Amino acid sequence: MPKDSSRPNQQASTDSPESVSAENRLKVVAPWLGAIAIFAYLFWDVPYEDAWNAAKNARLDLFIPEILLAVVFWFLLDSGALAYLLSRFNAPVSWREARSIRGVTYIVTVLNWNVGTAAIVLHLRRSKQVPALESTSSLFFYGNCDALLLMGLTLIGISTFSDSAALDTVQNFAAAFFALQVGLFLVLSTSRPALTWLTKIRGSAIVRSYRLATLRDFFVVLGLKLIYFMGFLWIFWAGSHAFEIEIPFSLAVASAPAIMMISALPVSPAGLGTQAAAMVFFWSDYGDKAAILAFGLVFPIALTLSRCLLGLLYIKDLRALKHAGGTEGPT
Repeated sequence: MPKDSSRPNQQASTDSPESVSAENRLKVVAPWLGAIAIFAYLFWDVPYEDAWNAAKNARLDLFIPEILLAVVFWFLLDSGALAYLLSRFNAPVSWREARSIRGVTYIVTVLNWNVGTAAIVLHLRRSKQVPALESTSSLFFYGNCDALLLMGLTLIGISTFSDSAALDTVQNFAAAFFALQVGLFLVLSTSRPALTWLTKIRGSAIVRSYRLATLRDFFVVLGLKLIYFMGFLWIFWAGSHAFEIEIPFSLAVASAPAIMMISALPVSPAGLGTQAAAMVFFWSDYGDKAAILAFGLVFPIALTLSRCLLGLLYIKDLRALKHAGGTEGPT
């Protein structure tokens, strides 16, 4: 018998708008659930009232100017690195324009880090006609340098601590990730090994920046990011003293990379909880746990709010980007 053409297609796509929307909501909610779980553990170990009192008694008159100064320093340095990188690999971008790009991302990354990255791609597409994959390649290269330096500093920092099972785990993770980043650079920026599938990858737009990069580019970006990380060493040391945590500068130098690495794990938004837990682990011999926990919770919140305040200076650029995104760019 002939098939009934009026029968509905039984192979309908399973990717319905409802399922996609549920998946997106889960991606947003999951980090917050992770943060709640970490907070529950931290406040089980340290009473909430003690941490709250430590935060109220902190020298905020010292800490707030320090964090504001640090945010401006990071903003100027990071936008300078962005201007150099994009000008080298994509299109001429002035430092002034790069500051606008970074200021916009400070606002939108509060919602989602990936949205912040997409904002850079959309800006370059709108204003410079740079294909999305080519600008993504530059950000990929930048993030690779970032991870490479952070993992290297983590390995150096942890080597100064006494052996422990927890530190061995962090060190092994950092070593494996460091080796992965080095391998990624070597494979994508050279022609060895000359495998067919690797040759195809090397010819794609997403790795274009690796093919264009020189040793000078590599060391310029690493040098700027090293100075950037030095700012975190300073704010960890100076900021902690505002909470009566007397950590030596040598300990700040040794522990800061590991704390930053742990806070970068995608288990909570903006390092909430993970950063505090890492600080309690590394600094508990040099201050009251409640004070360390208070600093670990106040720091990422103060950092995010300070960046948002700075980003408000570029709110007009965000509106222009949203208008362009409605007609030109991807959602």
